[in-house]
Amino acid sequence: MEREDFGKLSRWLASPHVAKWWVSPSEPAYVEEHYGPSVDGTDPTEHFVIEAGGRAIGLIQHYLLDDYPEWAATLGLADAAGIDYLIGEPEYVGRGIGSLAIREFTAMAFARYPEASAVVAAPQQVNVASWKALERAGFERTWAGQLESDDPGEAGPAYVYCVRRG
Repeated sequence: MEREDFGKLSRWLASPHVAKWWVSPSEPAYVEEHYGPSVDGTDPTEHFVIEAGGRAIGLIQHYLLDDYPEWAATLGLADAAGIDYLIGEPEYVGRGIGSLAIREFTAMAFARYPEASAVVAAPQQVNVASWKALERAGFERTWAGQLESDDPGEAGPAYVYCVRRG
């Protein structure tokens, strides 16, 4: 991701189909403050743009859980990488692109983090499209319940999905 992508990201974050799950301000100042450090290489989370047919359509990110000890403790995992993703362009939702991006990005996360024994994601249980995309990408559900988190995007019962390094 580059700063030139921030306008698209602001638009995606404001889209109803994204804002429902990715609870985050969409104002340009917030996007710069939150995602700028990743672009600058000063934040441990790395953000990437998902493209289809040469068009930017979404966001995917990875990070080591150990860089976020509270989140690692919430998930009850260590020595793993986490991923989060969104398809921002509505016409690309439900076309299998998310599963493909997750599968390819999981391989990238394992290559980027050789110390990670697994890659995990924790979608809300009611976000059926997200957890089905994970399942199609080879992830297995390893936990279900209420996560202890102050992040409004993680409110409600969640599933933890995992794929182990193999």
